Parts: sequence; C-alpha cells; structure tokens
Amino acid sequence: MGTINERRRMRGSVTAELAVVLPAVTALLAILLLAVSAGLLQLRLEEGARAGARALARGDSSEQVMEIVQRVSGTAVTVSVGAAAEYATVTVEGRVGGALSGLVPWKQAAQASAKMERNQGQGWPGIATPPPAVAHEAGKAEVAHVNKG
Repeated sequence: MGTINERRRMRGSVTAELAVVLPAVTALLAILLLAVSAGLLQLRLEEGARAGARALARGDSSEQVMEIVQRVSGTAVTVSVGAAAEYATVTVEGRVGGALSGLVPWKQAAQASAKMERNQGQGWPGIATPPPAVAHEAGKAEVAHVNKG
C-alpha cells in the first residue's frame, strides 16, 4: 500500500475519469431510450393498422375504424383507410415523441390489409360498395379516390 498522498491522488483521478465518462454514458442512454421509443411506436402503429383493417373488413364505418386505430396507436397518428379488390387497407403513420425527437426526423408507418367480409351474397356488410380511401389527421378527415382494380 502507498502513502496517504498517493491514495488521495488516485481518488482524485477516479473523480476526473468519472467526470469525463459521465456525459458519454448519459448521451448513450438517451440514444438507447430514443431507439426503444421508436421500436414501441412501430409496434403500436402495426397493432393499430391490424385492428383497423379487421374492423374495416367487418364493415365498420371509416369513423369507427379511425377511432379504433387511434385508441390502439395513440391520437398523434395519421390514418388512411381504403379498399381495393375486396381488401380493406389501413395505413397508420406517426412520429417518435420526446425530448430528442427533433434530432430524428423519422416518420414511421405501418400498413395492414384484410379481406372484406360479405353478407351471404348481399354485398359488403353495412355498405353497398367498398368505402373510399379516407385520410385522417388530428381530427380532420378527407375523402380520396381509390383505384378499385
């Protein structure tokens, strides 16, 4: 063992090393949390798109589908609903939130399709034809044309 002065110098060097490493560890932790947040958002978007496609295929209205998607994925998402060739398609887009979200301009998206159900040869459930595409963002809805080929 060394003298008391040697021990004091070593203790001071540990403090200096910690002061140098601590910002790097903090930045790494923030980046990891951002990555986890992006992963969780992607899972929510995929679940919302699946739930919306199933609801649209059952014959729920576009408004009901959007409510279901926003309940699953969150209210800060953009929902597009459409149908083509007897398939209901729902696309959900969103951005990562949080303090570091400005550093990452990612716009994540998920899309799901489901075969539309028919009511014993009477056409689509609750509607005469497949619904047109509808884009919904933060309380605004607009109808878009869909190629039904």
